[in-house]
Parts: sequence; structure tokens; C-alpha cells
Amino acid sequence: MIKLVNSACIESSMETVWKALSNLENVTLWAEPILEAHCSGDTKRGIGAVRVCKLKGNMTIKEKWISWDEGSSFSYIGYGMPLVKSAKNTWSVKNENGKTLLMSEAEIEFKGGIFGKLLEFAMGSAMRRMGPPTLAAFKYWVENGHPFEGKHSSLPVAPVAC
Repeated sequence: MIKLVNSACIESSMETVWKALSNLENVTLWAEPILEAHCSGDTKRGIGAVRVCKLKGNMTIKEKWISWDEGSSFSYIGYGMPLVKSAKNTWSVKNENGKTLLMSEAEIEFKGGIFGKLLEFAMGSAMRRMGPPTLAAFKYWVENGHPFEGKHSSLPVAPVAC
């Protein structure tokens, strides 16, 4: 199983960061691999919401929210991902002296026994490199009021603590 933990200190109130994070359909503004995103059905936030994401490479995945602590955190599971047995991500926000610490904690397990373990080893480092630019793009968007135009990897890495 791959465990990925990322954080970013954002120069904004916890309420502002939560408002941006909890609008599930705006993920395309700060997650570069996601080309399109929409919630299916009537539930657009909270437990039971399902987000459908079209990714680069003509792949579509779904994410279903399994926990939601309004103003503080949520968790979702991903499904429909090739070679992935399970995927869970938890996002949380915490007030740190007028700034906000944004945390992402993901767990991903691949299918395929020994092959899956090799795939985890191979994919682990690539997945670890994706987190910091994504959080930097989120930070930029919240702090500047508009998404970053350019490769997210060109942004400075966000401070991991406030």
C-alpha cells in the first residue's frame, strides 16, 4: 500500500480554504491531471456525493464521499481506476495563527499480488511528486483568487507547516 501525506500552509482563513476545497466540482482549477469534473446526482457535497473526473489519457474515475465534517475534513474513496484495488483520500483544514494548514492523506493499494507490489514500488515515487505541485496550485488559487496559468510544477513548493 502506498501512503501519501502532503500539507501546505495557506495565507488565508480556514473558512475561505474550506469553501474552496469543499466545492467538489472546482477541482479542475487546481488539480492539473483533471480535465473535467462534475458531481453526478443531486448531492453536490457531503456524504454520498459522487464526483466523476475525466483525466488526461482519456481515463474517467469516480470518487464517493464517505465522511464529511463540515468546515474541517472529508474523506472519499476512488473507484474505476485501472489496476487499483482501493484508494482513499482524506483532506483536512486546521487554523494555524490566522493561516490554514491544508492536509491530504491518501492510501492506494494496487491489484495483482506480486505484480501489484512491484507496481506500488514503481508508482510510489511518481505519485509522491504529484502532491506538492497540486497543493501549490491550490494555494495559489485561494491566495490570488484565480487559478495559476502554467505548469503547476513551475510553482514554488508550498510551505508544509505554518
